[in-house]
Parts: sequence; C-alpha cells; structure tokens
Amino acid sequence: MPVSPDTPDSPQDHRPDGDDTQPSDRLGLVRRGLYARDEPRDLQARQRALHRLGITRQPHGSGEHAGDTLSSTKYRDLVRLRAKRRVRLLRFSGLLGALLVIGITVSILFVWYRSRLTVTEVQIGISIEGPAELAAGDELMYQVHYGNLSRVDWHGVELAFTPPRGFTLLDSTPGLTPAGRQLLLPVGELASGARGEARIRGRLLGERNETALAEASVTITPDNFPSGQFVRTAVLATTISALPLELATLIPDDAASGERVRASLEVRNLSSQALSNVYVRLQPAPGMELLLTDPEMSTGFNAATGEWTLAELPALQTQLLTFIFVVSGQTGEQRPIGITAGIRQGEEDFVQRELTHIVTLSASEVVVQQRFQGESGPVVVRPGDHITGEVLYRNIGTVGLKDAIVKLKLEGIGYDPARLELRNGAYDPVTQTIFWSAATVPELAVVQPQESGVISYSFTLLPLAAFSDDPETGKNNVIVSTALLDSPDLPAPPGQPRQVISDRAILSVQTDPIFAVNAFYDDGRLGLKSSGPLPPRVAEQTTYTIRFRLGTTLNDVGDVRLIAVIPDGVSFTGQYYATKGEVTLTERAGRLEWTVPQIAGMTGRSRPPEELHVQVAVVPGDDLRGEVVSLVRELSATMTDLFVDRVLTVPQAGLPTTETAVPQKGVVK
Repeated sequence: MPVSPDTPDSPQDHRPDGDDTQPSDRLGLVRRGLYARDEPRDLQARQRALHRLGITRQPHGSGEHAGDTLSSTKYRDLVRLRAKRRVRLLRFSGLLGALLVIGITVSILFVWYRSRLTVTEVQIGISIEGPAELAAGDELMYQVHYGNLSRVDWHGVELAFTPPRGFTLLDSTPGLTPAGRQLLLPVGELASGARGEARIRGRLLGERNETALAEASVTITPDNFPSGQFVRTAVLATTISALPLELATLIPDDAASGERVRASLEVRNLSSQALSNVYVRLQPAPGMELLLTDPEMSTGFNAATGEWTLAELPALQTQLLTFIFVVSGQTGEQRPIGITAGIRQGEEDFVQRELTHIVTLSASEVVVQQRFQGESGPVVVRPGDHITGEVLYRNIGTVGLKDAIVKLKLEGIGYDPARLELRNGAYDPVTQTIFWSAATVPELAVVQPQESGVISYSFTLLPLAAFSDDPETGKNNVIVSTALLDSPDLPAPPGQPRQVISDRAILSVQTDPIFAVNAFYDDGRLGLKSSGPLPPRVAEQTTYTIRFRLGTTLNDVGDVRLIAVIPDGVSFTGQYYATKGEVTLTERAGRLEWTVPQIAGMTGRSRPPEELHVQVAVVPGDDLRGEVVSLVRELSATMTDLFVDRVLTVPQAGLPTTETAVPQKGVVK
C-alpha cells in the first residue's frame, strides 16, 4: 500500500529541517558512529579536530566524493593558510637573524673604535712593590710601576708618591721632587703601551704593629681629550713588626715616705744603625716628686717636658740615665711612675717602649720634717728675706737610734752660705752641707723610741740684684732644702743600702711688682700733644698726659688690673695709648680701668715696662687759684704671680699733680 507523504510514519517526517544528507550518507554516518571505536586513535583525534573546525569528513563510498577522504574546501584553505604562515615565519626569522648579526657586528666595531679613542681606569697602570713587614728604623725600597695600557697617547703625566708617617727619604731614581708630604715626578709624554718605574729608598719609623700606608697616584691627560684629566691610585701596607729600642729599669719596689730614692734606666739601641733624637720621658704620679737639682740626676733632663733627649744613640750601644725621687703618703700606698722611650722625627713622636713601675710606701723608723718661718708646707719667699728654718725628727720605731747625724743641704740661686746663721752644727764647704751630730747636739747620741727633737738655723736670701735678669732663665727661682737623718741602727733591706730617711722642701721665690705713675706736659714727641697755658689759668683748659708703668721683677704675672679715679674738675679727653691690654674710660665716674692678661717676667727690669698714656684736661675754677691741682684722686693695682700663684697688691705710689707734671709751673694763676 503506497504511503502518503502526509502520513506521519513517513521517513521524511523524521529528517531535521535543512538536512539534505542523502540516505546513503546518513547510513554511512550511522555505521561510522557504530564502528568508530575500531578506528585508530590518531584518526579519531584528527576527526574531532576537523569537526571543531566545521569540516565534516565524508564516509567512504559516497558517490559525490568518491576516492577523496577530505571533501571540505575549508580544510584545503586551512592547509594553504598554514603553509603561507610557515613561509612568512621563515622569512621573518631570516630577516631578524640578519639584523641581529648586523647589530652584533656594529657593536663590536663600535667598542673597538671607542677603545682606540677613550681611556678607562683599568688602562691607567699603577702599582707599588715593597716589604710587607719591617723593623722600625730599617731601610726599605719602594718600586712604583706605571704604564699606558690604552691605545691613546698621553701628555701631562705626573707621578705622585705619598710615603707613610715616619718615612725619611734617602734617595730616589729618577729624582723625585719633595712637595709637602709628597714626592713628585713629572713624566710628561707617555705613548700608548709605554711603561715606567720609580724607586724610592728611605728609612721608616713606626710603632709596634702599626700599619704604614704608602700611596702612589698617576695623573694623565689623553691627547684626544685635552681638557680631561684622569687619576688612578695604588696603596701598599707595611706592618711594623719589630722595634729598635730596648728599655730596662732598676727602680726600688718600696720606699719610706720622704726617703730619697735613686733609680736608673738603660736605653739600648738594638739596630745596626745609629738612632737620632731618642727621647726618654718620666711621668711620676702625684705623691712622687723628682729631685731635679740632685747632683746624681743625669744631666740634660728637661723639667718642662719631663724628658731626656739623646741627640744620637750609636748602634748596639746602651745609655744609662739616673734620676732621684721622693715619695710621700701613708704606709701601703702605691705611687706609679710611667716611663716612655721613643724616637722623635720632626714634630712627631714614635713610641718604642712603655713601662710602668709601682713604688709602695713602706713603714719608716724615723720621721723627718722641715718648717720655715714656723710653718710647714709650701713656702714663698722674696729676695732679701731672712728665713728661719727648723729640722724636726722623731723615732717612731721600737729600737733606739745611736750616733744619729742630721744633714741639711740648701741649693738654688739666692742662697749664699756666707749668710748662714748656725747656733750649733757646722757647714762643710766640700759637700755644701750643714751637719749636726752628738758633738753639738747631745740629743742625737741616742734617739729613743717615740723621742723627738728640733734643730734650728737661719739664713738670709740675696737681694734682687743678685738674681739673674735673663728673661728666659732668670724667673721661677727656687731654694731646695733637703734634710736627712742617718744612724747605724736604721734597717737595711736585703741586698740594698741602709735606708736614710730624708725630707725635701721647696722655697719658691716670689716676684715683686714694678709700678710707677707720673704726669707731664707732652710736647708731641710721645703722640698725645698737650695744649693750654702753663701754669694753668682759671677758666682756661690745660691738658696733661698721665703715664702708668707696670712690670715684674722676676716671674710672669697675670690678671693685671689697674684702677685710677680722677678728681672733680679733671676730665678725660678720650685720647690714650696702651702698649698692651684693654682700657676702659668711664667719663661720668671719672674712672679708668686698665687690664692686661699677662706680663712676661723681667718686664720693667731687663725689658721695657708696659705703659698706658692717658690725656686729661684741667679747667681750674676761682676756688683753685693759687693751688696745685691733683690729677689722680685714687689709684690701685693688683696682679697674680703665675709661678707661686699668689695675688700681689701694688703699693700706693705718690699721685701726680700739675706741679709734678711741670715743676714750678703747676700753681693755678
């Protein structure tokens, strides 16, 4: 029975709209879907990829595409597109490679070209050769190498060598020119590839384990860059590993308070060359005092710097130095003394050895003390003073002291043995010592435990004229008095001499102020020209110059202050002249103040005095007719002696008047 097209069961009713696939094709697709699992996996993957691209692979046996596995034109276009892309990629890669090769070639050529025209730091050759270690004071050789490692010639080349601290130049090849701390060598032209060398020989000082740095620098200007200047520096370090000086001490470990102690030092040159300007410095602690005037003290000791200076210490030689000191304090206390030995070069000190020795105060059997003018402690005296001295002794031990002897020695400018006054005892001119024994002081025959005694004497200092007026050596004078007590019964430490107990006192000589004031009618030769009638007249002005003079007979003085007050009717004109210091004029109070920070010793004695010239004006009234006018009403001056640290008051001097200014022309008319 024929099937109507409108019949629902017709196969056409089950085809999707727009599907023009032939039944045979659909059958092939169904078959392929059923048996696709039997196809190779790579074929299945390819089929899925084509399906995503919208390309349908036709089944085998299709009449329209028989013998062709890919029927879609899209696939063929895709293949062509991919081929074109490969071609373009290959062309682009080739072009990029060519550009890269060209760029590398250009860069190499540029660097090569620049290297022929420019100078870099590494192309400036500079180096130093020398020892890594050295003994202080030994000779050494520095070799400085420099060179032009660039392709450009240089001009204005200069080599600068800066030696380390403590270096002394002996010679150099070629000759370098000293310029401050540096040694300079003007090289001038230096062609490309050229090299040079400088040798510097010298002697190097330093302290132990010090690192001495030598520095060399070369300055150049390339020919193709005249305005440019380049510098490169090299540094060499040398360690000071050994020292040429050796220092040994021979100092007692203990001493009684007030005991005179003798100590010595040995300074040895260990090197094979002589050493110059060797110094040995002593630094005693408070409570330890060096006896600088003791005859056993080695000569050449500088009290200001506290050191000896040896101009030359020969090779492998030893110098013995002796010093004397006393310690003071309580038993058991310690007094250290520092000792330094070194070499001085110019203004620099190179320490070679440093030692510290400690002296312990030990118990004493006897106490010896001195008093002057009835007082103990620091004593200040003046030239021409009469001095009363006393030596006090006391046995604080447990054993009596037989045949005791007391000795006293006075030293210093201003002391004259001929002015001694002794009640007992005697003066020995050979040893320049006063001594007392049991022959004149019976109490010294046996000094029992806890027994004490006093021995008196006196002397007169020389007048000022006997003191030196040298500005450098004539000031800061002292009289040194050393008293000691000796007895066979005093203990003697094992291996050491018997302890002789001593006491040392210092009498410092004070300066005296020099002061003068006067007035005069200046004719202009001193700079402040006076004017007005002489004698002065009522209601008319006459000007005078008041001159103040200050000085010091011996020592430096400081904090100098002079104050002068003028009376009513006298006024300052505002003109003054001072050789030193500052001047303040108070017009309303009629007060003058002159201050000077310091005046050197001997000023006014062997040096010109310091002066202040002040001009004043006088206009007498009728009440002063027939009278002499005073130019200064009050005057005072003070200064401090910088050696003895004592304030001195200047004694009042005669005050100037119009009559003293111009004798017989000072009465007001």
